Amino acid sequence: MADRAIMTAIGENGEIIDCDVLFTFKNTATGKCYIVYTENTVDEHGDTEIFASVFDPDDKTLTLFPVETDEEWAILESKLREYERSKGAENYREES
Repeated sequence: MADRAIMTAIGENGEIIDCDVLFTFKNTATGKCYIVYTENTVDEHGDTEIFASVFDPDDKTLTLFPVETDEEWAILESKLREYERSKGAENYREES
Protein backbone atom coordinates (compact mmCIF):
# COMPACT_ATOMS: atom_id res chain seq x y z
CA MET A 1 0.00 0.00 0.00
CA ALA A 2 1.27 3.49 -0.83
CA ASP A 3 2.23 5.87 1.92
CA ARG A 4 -0.65 8.00 3.01
CA ALA A 5 -0.63 11.37 4.67
CA ILE A 6 -2.42 11.51 8.01
CA MET A 7 -3.58 14.66 9.73
CA THR A 8 -4.65 14.54 13.37
CA ALA A 9 -7.48 16.92 14.26
CA ILE A 10 -9.30 17.79 17.46
CA GLY A 11 -13.08 17.43 17.12
CA GLU A 12 -15.73 19.74 18.54
CA ASN A 13 -15.98 17.62 21.69
CA GLY A 14 -12.21 17.33 22.16
CA GLU A 15 -11.91 13.91 20.55
CA ILE A 16 -8.85 13.11 18.46
CA ILE A 17 -9.66 12.36 14.83
CA ASP A 18 -7.20 10.88 12.33
CA CYS A 19 -7.91 12.17 8.84
CA ASP A 20 -6.48 11.01 5.53
CA VAL A 21 -5.15 13.92 3.49
CA LEU A 22 -6.26 13.40 -0.10
CA PHE A 23 -4.33 16.32 -1.58
CA THR A 24 -3.15 19.87 -1.04
CA PHE A 25 -2.63 22.66 -3.55
CA LYS A 26 -1.99 26.37 -3.87
CA ASN A 27 -4.27 28.37 -6.13
CA THR A 28 -2.57 31.27 -7.86
CA ALA A 29 -5.83 33.20 -8.37
CA THR A 30 -6.71 33.28 -4.66
CA GLY A 31 -3.15 33.05 -3.34
CA LYS A 32 -4.36 30.50 -0.79
CA CYS A 33 -3.33 26.94 0.02
CA TYR A 34 -6.04 24.30 0.37
CA ILE A 35 -6.15 20.89 2.02
CA VAL A 36 -8.74 18.27 1.07
CA TYR A 37 -9.21 15.43 3.55
CA THR A 38 -11.54 12.76 4.87
CA GLU A 39 -12.30 11.26 8.27
CA ASN A 40 -13.32 8.10 6.37
CA THR A 41 -16.93 8.46 7.45
CA VAL A 42 -19.88 8.00 5.10
CA ASP A 43 -22.97 10.10 4.54
CA GLU A 44 -26.58 8.92 4.28
CA HIS A 45 -25.96 7.93 0.62
CA GLY A 46 -23.00 5.72 1.53
CA ASP A 47 -20.49 8.17 0.03
CA THR A 48 -17.25 9.01 1.81
CA GLU A 49 -17.46 12.47 3.35
CA ILE A 50 -14.77 14.83 2.12
CA PHE A 51 -13.81 18.16 3.66
CA ALA A 52 -11.74 21.12 2.50
CA SER A 53 -10.05 23.95 4.35
CA VAL A 54 -7.61 26.77 3.81
CA PHE A 55 -4.24 26.41 5.54
CA ASP A 56 -0.92 28.19 5.89
CA PRO A 57 1.90 25.83 4.84
CA ASP A 58 4.32 27.71 7.12
CA ASP A 59 2.14 27.12 10.21
CA LYS A 60 3.71 24.20 12.11
CA THR A 61 0.44 23.48 13.97
CA LEU A 62 -1.64 23.30 10.76
CA THR A 63 -4.45 25.61 11.73
CA LEU A 64 -7.40 25.16 9.37
CA PHE A 65 -9.56 28.01 8.13
CA PRO A 66 -12.93 27.87 6.37
CA VAL A 67 -13.35 28.15 2.63
CA GLU A 68 -15.15 31.48 2.30
CA THR A 69 -16.35 32.13 -1.23
CA ASP A 70 -18.33 30.43 -3.97
CA GLU A 71 -15.32 30.99 -6.26
CA GLU A 72 -13.12 28.98 -3.88
CA TRP A 73 -15.70 26.18 -3.67
CA ALA A 74 -15.87 26.03 -7.48
CA ILE A 75 -12.07 25.70 -7.63
CA LEU A 76 -12.14 22.97 -4.98
CA GLU A 77 -14.93 21.05 -6.70
CA SER A 78 -12.98 21.14 -9.97
CA LYS A 79 -9.83 19.87 -8.24
CA LEU A 80 -11.82 17.15 -6.48
CA ARG A 81 -13.31 15.97 -9.79
CA GLU A 82 -9.77 15.79 -11.23
CA TYR A 83 -8.62 13.82 -8.18
CA GLU A 84 -11.54 11.39 -8.36
CA ARG A 85 -10.98 10.82 -12.09
CA SER A 86 -7.27 10.18 -11.49
CA LYS A 87 -8.14 7.59 -8.85
CA GLY A 88 -10.84 5.96 -10.99
CA ALA A 89 -13.51 6.50 -8.34
CA GLU A 90 -16.78 5.13 -9.68
CA ASN A 91 -19.01 6.29 -6.87
CA TYR A 92 -18.17 9.98 -6.93
CA ARG A 93 -21.38 11.98 -7.04
CA GLU A 94 -21.49 15.74 -7.41
CA GLU A 95 -23.78 17.52 -5.00
CA SER A 96 -26.42 19.70 -6.55
